[in-house]
Amino acid sequence: MRKLNQYAGWLAIATCLISLLMLRFVPPVFTGWTNVIVAPGQTLWSLAEKCPANPWDVVNAIAAHNHISPDEPLQPGEVLEVPTKTSSFWTRLVFSFEGGNHA
Repeated sequence: MRKLNQYAGWLAIATCLISLLMLRFVPPVFTGWTNVIVAPGQTLWSLAEKCPANPWDVVNAIAAHNHISPDEPLQPGEVLEVPTKTSSFWTRLVFSFEGGNHA
């Protein structure tokens, strides 16, 4: 039992560090959705690169928000809603503890 107590502090620190690292992989929340008319040759990827977040997350968010498949080719003239802002999990977590306003 004494040996377990000796490592309990280190185990708690390691658990906290691993938890904080895992927060990095939680996808962000996208806000500020705006309508975009798809131009010829545009893809979900090219639309996603305009948002300040990981393009993979943005592609999946756009597809889910517009009820389309991420692999589906876009048609010129099609109207899609795309995000203009992002809020990471860490930001939402910090503001919720501080009682601030968050997205």
